Amino acid sequence: MKGYGSFCPIAKAAEILAERWTLLVLRDLLVGSRHFNDLRRGMPQISPTLLSKRLKSLEEADIIVRRPGSNGHGWEYHPTAACQELRPMIEAIGHWGQRWVRSKLTRDELNPGMLMWYIHRHFVKDRLPPQRIVVYIEITDVKRMKRWWLVIENSEVDLCLVDPGHEIDISLVTDLLSLTQIYMGDLSLNSARSTGKIKIFGPSALTRSMANWFARSRFAKDNPLSPT
Repeated sequence: MKGYGSFCPIAKAAEILAERWTLLVLRDLLVGSRHFNDLRRGMPQISPTLLSKRLKSLEEADIIVRRPGSNGHGWEYHPTAACQELRPMIEAIGHWGQRWVRSKLTRDELNPGMLMWYIHRHFVKDRLPPQRIVVYIEITDVKRMKRWWLVIENSEVDLCLVDPGHEIDISLVTDLLSLTQIYMGDLSLNSARSTGKIKIFGPSALTRSMANWFARSRFAKDNPLSPT
């Protein structure tokens, strides 16, 4: 991206932040993605080459820092103080987008892998059941990435594409659009269940409490269609 040829701070910031994918890379870094493959899971449409280019540009601008992996393998990407200062701005853009640039959720915007990656990060952790809970999700209208397991334990949520071998406590069966609408706040979990858009199986004590802790976008409350 060519510079704007201006000393204006907004122009200088835009030279870094206005490149395609950059804000999404920062979004994912600020919610905890540290590895290259984790960033790709949150942005499956970006090519590895372009992601590498964006990470290098952010590193050169001192917005992120690259460090050896904590497990001794590969690299990790960490936000610097400059990146942390961008957090309120990026969150404000998300709130604005939810209120004013609502997605119509066309088929090309729906991706089961990306959705489940977001879901596993946005459970209401202070309302999770104290015991380990295994949630099985089956997305009925996709051929790939159809079955998922979420292992919830000690306020942490692990996402699995392969059966982790634990007994399932709750099963959800739904289509990709309905699950996306639930996550985005267009449809409440209870409404989806009552209208048959989602089927939930499991002990009533657990399934009744799900609406209090199941994942929703942090921007869901900004949606004028969102149930209160």
